[in-house]
Parts: sequence; structure tokens; C-alpha cells
Amino acid sequence: LAWQGRGRESESVLGAVDTEALSEEELMAWALPRAANQFWMLSEPERATVFLQTVRSRVDTPSSRITLDALSGTFAMNAGNVRRAVGIADEVLAHDDAPDMAVAWAASSAALSSARMGRLDAVGPLVTRALESEYPGLLRFTVGLAEITALLMNTQTDAAYESARCFTDFAESAQPGRAIGEVLMAHVLLAKGESAAAAELLGPAAKTLDRTGYSWGPLALSYLTTALAMQGQIAASAMALSRAQSRHGTKSALFAPELGIARAWRLFTIGDWPAAIAAARGAARMAARGGQFAIAVRCWHESARLGDRRAADGMASIAGEVPCAYTDIAQAHARALTAGDAAGLAEAAQRLAAAGFAGAAADAARQADDATANRRRGNQTG
Repeated sequence: LAWQGRGRESESVLGAVDTEALSEEELMAWALPRAANQFWMLSEPERATVFLQTVRSRVDTPSSRITLDALSGTFAMNAGNVRRAVGIADEVLAHDDAPDMAVAWAASSAALSSARMGRLDAVGPLVTRALESEYPGLLRFTVGLAEITALLMNTQTDAAYESARCFTDFAESAQPGRAIGEVLMAHVLLAKGESAAAAELLGPAAKTLDRTGYSWGPLALSYLTTALAMQGQIAASAMALSRAQSRHGTKSALFAPELGIARAWRLFTIGDWPAAIAAARGAARMAARGGQFAIAVRCWHESARLGDRRAADGMASIAGEVPCAYTDIAQAHARALTAGDAAGLAEAAQRLAAAGFAGAAADAARQADDATANRRRGNQTG
């Protein structure tokens, strides 16, 4: 019932169970789906967290407590507390006898949290450990997003797309796995500057995921807004943004920066450049405050693409947290924009294009042309 989006019915069924007569194994079999249902399907994350703590006080075996802790770490990640998610995962994974389900939750949440924090070297081993567990299920897509995020930060765009395609193909036609896989593919397509292809995938995927309570739903709508706005589709992007904002909440707080970037591109499309830049800056600062430094770098670069001449300063304050190829190129772009350096912008455009970020490359090239034109006007005035 829960995975069909029928969270209230699921809660009614589970709430009618007399837990006093249950063994610990039965209690766990009842508690885990109920907590997940409360967090995702009912959008009641605080209630789900308290519920997990209550159940933890009733169990005695280490394996049960480790499993409950692992799920609480997954909740922390989705709520945007990536530092806490990694801390919990480290404790869970330190137990050699941790149950496979606990390993799957802990390793997948640590992988994605680490990727978004900019701890890129940690991602690969965590991805491997999560996929080797007996219960990856839909968690494999969390792992997929972690792997893709790390690949994009290392400017391996083709490898990122291939990874997304493999995760999507694994789901075949089974939903909601197929839709989540298409969100992964669209994420890479957006990075590559292929907004039309991304929107084509995201439209149906967002509708499918809207019927579930997964945090993938708001993320899909945020990406869809961005993809439509990049194509200048004013009405459609406004509708998608409205849906994204209404679906977003604590359960999808991890992806709040993506919603901010969607808002920025929507504002840019309607010609409100100051508000667009303010929205992008807000997304970058939000990501940095939450420890999502890799995402903050991406957000500051989006701000530079929109014409923010102060993006270089924002990026410089966090670049040391994310030493990678993407950070280097993004900083070069932002610095050249700040300086009005036409040659520097042209070089950044070439580097971005070579790395597979065609959309950002086109923006940098346009800015290079603008800088050249501004210099000529200045020379004529002088």
C-alpha cells in the first residue's frame, strides 16, 4: 500500500497491530515499514524519527538497534543533515556483524552524503559496499546518484551518463524504479546542456513519482523546472516550479538547493536577472551551510552562468572543501567573469566544452563575447 502512494491506508493497517504480543523480530518487521511510511508517504518526518527512537528503546539485540540506527541515518540524509547521516553510517558500518539491510541503508546514505559534501574519494568504496549488500532495492538509485555526482565533479560526463543509463536499464520497465532512473539520466543531461532531452524524460517521470511519497518526486520537479526554463518555456516552467514547491518538505530537504536553482532559472527566463542571481546565491549558501560543499560549488557556478560577478568570491570560500576538476573549471569561469576577462571566459568555455558541459560552455562563450563588446565600447568612449 505504502509504495503505491496509499500511505494513509498503510498507516491504518499498521496502526491496528497489537505490538505487545510481537516478538522482537516481528516488532522490527512491523516498525521499519511503518517508520518509512510515516517519513516518506505521510510526509511526517518528525513523527517517524520519534517513532524509531521509541521502538529502539523496546529492542534488545544489537542487530535490531543497528538496523534502526541505519534507517535513522537515511532519514537524516533526506532531511538534509548530511554530516549526521555520515556519522551514523560510520558507526553502523564499523560493526562487522551489521545486518545486510542496515549495511544497505548506511552505505547508500553515506555514499550520497559524501558525494554532496565533496568527499569524493569516499564515494567509490561506499557504492561498492551498498551494492554488495543483500537488500539494495530502490536504494541502488541513491547509490547511483552518489556515483553520478562524483563523476560529474570529476568532469567525467560520459561516464556519468553511462552510469545513469545502467541504473535505468536495471529497472527495465518496473516502476517507480524506471522513473527514478530517468531522473538520474536527466540530471546528467542537464549538466551536459541537453535541456530538451532532459525535459522529455522528466515530464513522465515526475508524474509517476508524484503518486509516491519519495523525495525523488520533488527533485524530479525541480529538474523539470530548470530544464523547461532553460528552453524559455515560461508557462510550463512556472507550473512545474509551483508543483515542486508544493511537494517539497523536510523529507526532501537534501535537495533544497536544486529547488533554489530551479527558481533561479525560472526567474532568469522571465527576465528578472537580479532575483535570479539572488536565488542562485541563496541556493549556494544554503548548500554550504548544510555541509553540501560540492552542491554549493555547482550552485555558485550556476550563479556565474546567470551573470553573477560575485560568484567567484562565494566559490572561493568553499573551494578548498571540494578539490576536483569541476571546481577548478568553475572557479576559472567565475573569476574571468568578475574581471570582465574576455580571453579568460573564452578559455573557460573551451575547458567546459571539452569536459562535456556544453550548456555552461555556451554561457561562458556568450559572456566572453559580451566582455569583448564592452571593452570595444570602452575604447571607443575613451
